[in-house]
Amino acid sequence: MQVYDKTEIEKAGRQILHPGSRQLFRYWEGLRAERACPTREEINLRQIKAIVSNLVILETGHKGESWVFRLAGSRVGELLQRKLTGANALQGWDAFETKIISKSWAIAFDRLQPCLVRMRLVHRQGNVVGAEMIVLPVIDQTTGETQLFGGVFAFTERQAEMPDPLLRLELVSARMIWTEHQNADELLDQVGRFSPPPFRVIQGGLV
Repeated sequence: MQVYDKTEIEKAGRQILHPGSRQLFRYWEGLRAERACPTREEINLRQIKAIVSNLVILETGHKGESWVFRLAGSRVGELLQRKLTGANALQGWDAFETKIISKSWAIAFDRLQPCLVRMRLVHRQGNVVGAEMIVLPVIDQTTGETQLFGGVFAFTERQAEMPDPLLRLELVSARMIWTEHQNADELLDQVGRFSPPPFRVIQGGLV
Protein backbone atom coordinates (compact mmCIF):
# COMPACT_ATOMS: atom_id res chain seq x y z
CA MET A 1 0.00 0.00 0.00
CA GLN A 2 1.30 3.46 -0.90
CA VAL A 3 1.87 6.02 1.81
CA TYR A 4 0.64 9.62 1.78
CA ASP A 5 3.79 11.70 1.27
CA LYS A 6 3.20 15.30 2.32
CA THR A 7 6.71 16.27 1.18
CA GLU A 8 6.00 15.24 -2.39
CA ILE A 9 2.72 17.18 -2.37
CA GLU A 10 4.58 20.27 -1.15
CA LYS A 11 7.22 19.88 -3.87
CA ALA A 12 4.51 19.75 -6.53
CA GLY A 13 2.82 22.77 -4.98
CA ARG A 14 6.04 24.80 -5.17
CA GLN A 15 5.95 24.59 -8.96
CA ILE A 16 2.81 26.71 -8.69
CA LEU A 17 3.49 30.36 -7.88
CA HIS A 18 0.14 32.01 -7.22
CA PRO A 19 -1.56 31.27 -3.85
CA GLY A 20 -4.91 30.91 -5.62
CA SER A 21 -3.52 28.30 -8.01
CA ARG A 22 -1.95 26.44 -5.09
CA GLN A 23 -5.24 26.48 -3.19
CA LEU A 24 -7.09 25.08 -6.20
CA PHE A 25 -4.45 22.40 -6.84
CA ARG A 26 -4.47 21.21 -3.23
CA TYR A 27 -8.26 21.17 -3.19
CA TRP A 28 -8.28 19.03 -6.35
CA GLU A 29 -5.60 16.75 -4.85
CA GLY A 30 -7.67 16.25 -1.72
CA LEU A 31 -10.69 15.24 -3.78
CA ARG A 32 -8.93 12.91 -6.16
CA ALA A 33 -6.89 10.91 -3.62
CA GLU A 34 -5.22 8.10 -5.64
CA ARG A 35 -7.60 8.34 -8.58
CA ALA A 36 -6.54 10.19 -11.71
CA CYS A 37 -9.01 12.97 -10.95
CA PRO A 38 -12.24 13.66 -9.09
CA THR A 39 -15.67 13.92 -10.64
CA ARG A 40 -17.06 17.36 -11.32
CA GLU A 41 -19.95 16.61 -8.99
CA GLU A 42 -17.56 16.29 -6.04
CA ILE A 43 -16.48 19.92 -6.35
CA ASN A 44 -18.10 22.08 -3.69
CA LEU A 45 -17.66 25.75 -4.60
CA ARG A 46 -18.48 26.79 -1.04
CA GLN A 47 -15.20 25.21 0.03
CA ILE A 48 -13.24 27.42 -2.39
CA LYS A 49 -15.54 30.45 -2.40
CA ALA A 50 -12.63 32.93 -2.14
CA ILE A 51 -11.51 32.03 -5.68
CA VAL A 52 -14.83 31.26 -7.40
CA SER A 53 -14.61 34.38 -9.60
CA ASN A 54 -11.23 33.11 -10.91
CA LEU A 55 -12.52 29.70 -11.96
CA VAL A 56 -13.04 28.32 -15.47
CA ILE A 57 -14.24 25.13 -17.12
CA LEU A 58 -12.75 24.23 -20.51
CA GLU A 59 -14.17 21.81 -23.07
CA THR A 60 -12.87 20.58 -26.38
CA GLY A 61 -14.47 22.08 -29.43
CA HIS A 62 -14.83 20.64 -32.93
CA LYS A 63 -13.08 17.22 -33.17
CA GLY A 64 -10.92 18.11 -30.20
CA GLU A 65 -9.03 20.65 -32.30
CA SER A 66 -10.20 23.74 -30.38
CA TRP A 67 -11.02 24.75 -26.83
CA VAL A 68 -13.93 26.76 -25.49
CA PHE A 69 -14.84 28.24 -22.13
CA ARG A 70 -17.91 26.42 -20.90
CA LEU A 71 -17.91 28.69 -17.86
CA ALA A 72 -15.66 31.52 -16.71
CA GLY A 73 -15.68 33.62 -13.55
CA SER A 74 -16.04 37.38 -13.55
CA ARG A 75 -12.40 38.11 -12.66
CA VAL A 76 -11.20 36.06 -15.61
CA GLY A 77 -13.43 38.08 -17.92
CA GLU A 78 -12.06 41.30 -16.42
CA LEU A 79 -8.51 40.09 -16.89
CA LEU A 80 -8.99 39.07 -20.54
CA GLN A 81 -11.37 41.98 -21.23
CA ARG A 82 -14.03 39.98 -23.06
CA LYS A 83 -17.07 37.80 -22.56
CA LEU A 84 -15.76 34.27 -22.16
CA THR A 85 -18.59 31.79 -21.68
CA GLY A 86 -18.89 29.84 -24.93
CA ALA A 87 -15.93 31.68 -26.47
CA ASN A 88 -12.68 30.42 -27.97
CA ALA A 89 -10.30 29.83 -25.04
CA LEU A 90 -7.23 30.32 -27.25
CA GLN A 91 -8.15 33.75 -28.60
CA GLY A 92 -5.35 36.29 -28.21
CA TRP A 93 -2.42 33.90 -28.65
CA ASP A 94 -0.27 33.72 -31.76
CA ALA A 95 -0.15 30.52 -33.83
CA PHE A 96 2.95 29.07 -32.15
CA GLU A 97 1.69 29.76 -28.62
CA THR A 98 -1.73 28.41 -29.52
CA LYS A 99 -0.13 25.14 -30.62
CA ILE A 100 1.85 24.79 -27.37
CA ILE A 101 -1.09 25.58 -25.09
CA SER A 102 -3.49 23.41 -27.06
CA LYS A 103 -1.06 20.49 -26.89
CA SER A 104 -0.62 20.98 -23.14
CA TRP A 105 -4.37 21.04 -22.56
CA ALA A 106 -4.76 17.96 -24.76
CA ILE A 107 -2.27 16.08 -22.57
CA ALA A 108 -4.16 17.22 -19.47
CA PHE A 109 -7.40 16.04 -21.09
CA ASP A 110 -6.16 12.71 -22.49
CA ARG A 111 -3.86 11.64 -19.65
CA LEU A 112 -5.82 13.21 -16.80
CA GLN A 113 -2.90 15.31 -15.56
CA PRO A 114 -2.71 18.91 -14.26
CA CYS A 115 -1.27 21.61 -16.50
CA LEU A 116 0.21 24.98 -15.53
CA VAL A 117 0.48 27.94 -17.94
CA ARG A 118 2.15 31.24 -17.12
CA MET A 119 1.55 34.30 -19.28
CA ARG A 120 1.96 38.03 -19.68
CA LEU A 121 -0.94 40.26 -20.67
CA VAL A 122 0.40 43.21 -22.63
CA HIS A 123 -1.79 46.33 -22.75
CA ARG A 124 -1.86 49.05 -25.37
CA GLN A 125 -0.26 51.70 -23.17
CA GLY A 126 2.56 49.40 -22.12
CA ASN A 127 1.18 47.95 -18.90
CA VAL A 128 2.12 44.30 -18.46
CA VAL A 129 0.31 41.94 -16.07
CA GLY A 130 1.68 38.50 -15.20
CA ALA A 131 -0.81 35.69 -14.67
CA GLU A 132 -0.95 31.97 -14.03
CA MET A 133 -3.52 29.46 -15.24
CA ILE A 134 -3.88 26.01 -13.77
CA VAL A 135 -6.13 23.39 -15.39
CA LEU A 136 -7.15 20.20 -13.63
CA PRO A 137 -9.06 17.31 -15.22
CA VAL A 138 -12.44 16.27 -13.85
CA ILE A 139 -14.94 13.69 -15.03
CA ASP A 140 -18.60 14.52 -15.57
CA GLN A 141 -20.30 11.75 -13.64
CA THR A 142 -23.45 11.86 -15.78
CA THR A 143 -21.83 11.69 -19.22
CA GLY A 144 -18.43 10.19 -18.36
CA GLU A 145 -16.77 12.97 -20.37
CA THR A 146 -13.60 14.76 -19.32
CA GLN A 147 -13.53 18.50 -18.68
CA LEU A 148 -10.73 20.80 -17.57
CA PHE A 149 -11.56 22.65 -14.38
CA GLY A 150 -9.17 25.41 -13.43
CA GLY A 151 -8.43 28.97 -12.51
CA VAL A 152 -6.73 32.08 -13.87
CA PHE A 153 -4.91 34.29 -11.38
CA ALA A 154 -3.13 37.61 -11.96
CA PHE A 155 0.00 38.42 -10.00
CA THR A 156 -1.27 41.96 -9.42
CA GLU A 157 -4.65 43.11 -8.19
CA ARG A 158 -4.64 46.13 -10.51
CA GLN A 159 -5.72 44.33 -13.66
CA ALA A 160 -9.44 44.94 -13.12
CA GLU A 161 -8.86 48.66 -12.57
CA MET A 162 -6.80 49.24 -15.72
CA PRO A 163 -8.68 51.16 -18.46
CA ASP A 164 -5.80 50.27 -20.80
CA PRO A 165 -7.10 47.87 -23.53
CA LEU A 166 -5.50 44.44 -23.76
CA LEU A 167 -3.24 44.24 -26.80
CA ARG A 168 -1.95 40.67 -26.75
CA LEU A 169 -1.10 37.62 -24.66
CA GLU A 170 2.43 36.29 -24.36
CA LEU A 171 3.25 32.76 -23.23
CA VAL A 172 5.92 32.49 -20.53
CA SER A 173 5.79 28.74 -19.88
CA ALA A 174 3.57 25.67 -20.13
CA ARG A 175 4.24 22.54 -18.12
CA MET A 176 2.58 19.42 -16.80
CA ILE A 177 2.46 18.40 -13.15
CA TRP A 178 2.67 14.62 -13.41
CA THR A 179 0.70 12.76 -10.78
CA GLU A 180 0.59 9.07 -9.93
CA HIS A 181 -2.79 7.37 -10.09
CA GLN A 182 -4.64 4.27 -11.13
CA ASN A 183 -5.20 3.46 -14.81
CA ALA A 184 -7.30 6.14 -16.50
CA ASP A 185 -9.55 3.58 -18.21
CA GLU A 186 -10.33 2.07 -14.83
CA LEU A 187 -11.31 5.50 -13.55
CA LEU A 188 -13.71 6.04 -16.44
CA ASP A 189 -15.25 2.60 -15.84
CA GLN A 190 -15.61 3.24 -12.12
CA VAL A 191 -16.68 6.88 -12.27
CA GLY A 192 -18.91 7.74 -9.35
CA ARG A 193 -17.38 5.18 -6.99
CA PHE A 194 -15.23 6.90 -4.39
CA SER A 195 -13.19 4.94 -1.86
CA PRO A 196 -9.78 6.62 -1.89
CA PRO A 197 -6.63 5.10 -0.43
CA PRO A 198 -3.63 7.28 0.54
CA PHE A 199 -1.65 8.88 -2.26
CA ARG A 200 1.48 10.72 -3.32
CA VAL A 201 2.47 13.01 -6.23
CA ILE A 202 5.47 12.80 -8.55
CA GLN A 203 6.92 16.03 -9.94
CA GLY A 204 6.65 16.66 -13.64
CA GLY A 205 8.74 18.20 -16.36
CA LEU A 206 8.51 20.75 -19.14
CA VAL A 207 6.23 20.37 -22.12
